[in-house]
Amino acid sequence: MSRHHGISYDGLKYALNIKESYQSGEPLTVMGAAKQPRLLMPEHLLSNDLALMQYDDPLALAVIATRDPESPMALAAAIRMGPHAKCKELITGVFEVVSDATKHELVADCAKLLTKNAFSPEAFHLVRTRASNHVVEIREAYRRAMAGNLRALLDGKMAAREFVEEFIELASNGNLRIDIYRRLVMKLMRSDAVRPSVKFMLLERLDRFPQMVKLQIVNEVNSAPETPEYQTLKQELRWIYDAKQKQQNPQASTKTTVSHPSAADLMSRSQIDFGAAAGMHRRNSVIKPAEPSLNRYAANPPIMRSGGFSSRELSSWLN
Repeated sequence: MSRHHGISYDGLKYALNIKESYQSGEPLTVMGAAKQPRLLMPEHLLSNDLALMQYDDPLALAVIATRDPESPMALAAAIRMGPHAKCKELITGVFEVVSDATKHELVADCAKLLTKNAFSPEAFHLVRTRASNHVVEIREAYRRAMAGNLRALLDGKMAAREFVEEFIELASNGNLRIDIYRRLVMKLMRSDAVRPSVKFMLLERLDRFPQMVKLQIVNEVNSAPETPEYQTLKQELRWIYDAKQKQQNPQASTKTTVSHPSAADLMSRSQIDFGAAAGMHRRNSVIKPAEPSLNRYAANPPIMRSGGFSSRELSSWLN
């Protein structure tokens, strides 16, 4: 198979691997600093300055553009595929198939606009700007929803379990940058205004957090002062670790581990999937920022009686 036409055996292999990742719910990752895997984000695909290895292959990008359930990722992949379609006639045909096969109307519109304008620089500039704005809009919508849920939790209007489930879903679906995601979780874990039950539930769902967030949670709990609350959280973390060890080796001794597991232990010795990105590929197809379900508790009470948070303080949690 000739690379001259824009298609290669390696490209087919990459495309099949990405398709399998979507089918299994595994997140797409890129190699970051120190050869550590990091989540593939829309910004990576939209950047002309990043070499993304297999994600620069047109067939791999075509799979993302048609299979990703989240519109920002699919749109970014289609735009990155555009230059390949401009240069190779066969890839132009594949690109037209993508515009028909994608589940996202915005992706189809942008692909057709590029094709209609012969992949001109002006057309690329227009769709890149639209894609960047779309990513910001989606994230802002989810941040507003998370802020509303936090207010409801502190006011006693939302159950702890419901808050945790929606927090994970919103953080995942909103394509939050990993540093923002980590900061939000850490503020929840450290806050005296958040009930311990919420923190326990966050630990229970450790497998659903991105790798860097998991490590931060483990380190935060292990290094915390020996207060009654944190002693209980450490016991919970140790229980989770022991349960994972038993899953890995059912014949192992049932003797209780005395020392606290380290972050390195949880990575190397347990079966916690540190590549899973909080259900990154279990998303809604198109998220509209104004959709009511994303902002269930839109009212902004002047001062929260539970914990004494003001609206300004609450918004600072999400900035």
